[in-house]
Amino acid sequence: DRLETLGGTSATALLDAAAERLGRSCSCEERSGRVEREVVAAAAGAGLLVLARDGDRSRLGPRSLGPAVRFAVDHAPCPVLLVWPEPAPDLGTIPPPPPHHP
Repeated sequence: DRLETLGGTSATALLDAAAERLGRSCSCEERSGRVEREVVAAAAGAGLLVLARDGDRSRLGPRSLGPAVRFAVDHAPCPVLLVWPEPAPDLGTIPPPPPHHP
């Protein structure tokens, strides 16, 4: 129960800060069900769905998104903006391309 309260407080503070910074109104909606499906359903009618990565830099590359975020990206009914919760990794972290085979 305390963990849910802390998570809700954090989410509300983050949402309020984003609304203030962007000068836009926003609202909080509680839903229950499978996260990925609820995110997609909640995005119906939206002009943009903004998702944040988890910040785990050990999973850069093709498998960098977890299954819930991947589902939401693949099935969202609107454009999706994927953002880092902190500064993005340096360009030097981009792995070299795979070898070219003729």
